[in-house]
Amino acid sequence: MKKLFIYGFGYTAKNFVEQFYGDFSKIISSTRNKEIIKNGSNFSDLINNSNITKYFLDNDFTHVLITAPPNNDGDPFYLNFKKLITKLKKIQWIGYLSATNVYGHHEGRYVDETSATLPLTQKGKNRLLAENQWLTYCKDLKLPIHIFRIAGIYGPDRNIIKKIQEQKTIDKVPTSQYFSRIYIDDLVNVLRSSMLKPNPFSIYNIADDLPSSLNDIIELVCHEMKISKPDEIINRTKAAKNSFLENKKVDNSLMKNELEIELKYATYSEGYKKIIESIL
Repeated sequence: MKKLFIYGFGYTAKNFVEQFYGDFSKIISSTRNKEIIKNGSNFSDLINNSNITKYFLDNDFTHVLITAPPNNDGDPFYLNFKKLITKLKKIQWIGYLSATNVYGHHEGRYVDETSATLPLTQKGKNRLLAENQWLTYCKDLKLPIHIFRIAGIYGPDRNIIKKIQEQKTIDKVPTSQYFSRIYIDDLVNVLRSSMLKPNPFSIYNIADDLPSSLNDIIELVCHEMKISKPDEIINRTKAAKNSFLENKKVDNSLMKNELEIELKYATYSEGYKKIIESIL
């Protein structure tokens, strides 16, 4: 039977196990967040990071999913626990969740998995470092690593709707500034599809079919909810300033073709309309 270990029980991991827990005889997830462990999960055993070694020795995991963000030194799981993976005798799949910020600025052009990776932000540099750590390590040991470069994740409990409803100011971004995104249900389905069809050392862009500006989403939400647009100001936050550094559209062709993915929410319009329906 398949057994899954997840490093980092955040939004993506939680949604994955809630939808696909039946694929595994056991799921164990680690987190530093004591509150998450206290609240528990109906679909995964939750452990503190300090107990990872013990659980690896007691379980022969077939799948390992690494979701926690890297720091300036790279991926924490790689830095502290990578040797544990070599003890797994039945390992079929290792997945590392990266981000499309590894590409940096491409002047609004499309990027695919072969495009230059020239990240401008520290977060993007950290992601690329972590990717290379895993690719090098797994190549030497012939371990089945898969890299997922994920666009902005949105879905229930993770979207811009509440901010718009409360009429909070929105960082103004030019309409020519493109962003790509992915609905959480589609993201976790891609991860499962890869698990069912492993192709070690693959790198996949995970995004929907329609890159767009932030203003497009604001207008859609305001129209669907019949509310006025919030005020906009320029460069209010560091995050807003960073958003001006990179402009690109993410090509998802490889993901769709190789993993035979049919997106449930192919654009932000389908995704946000679904969220709005659930809250009205």
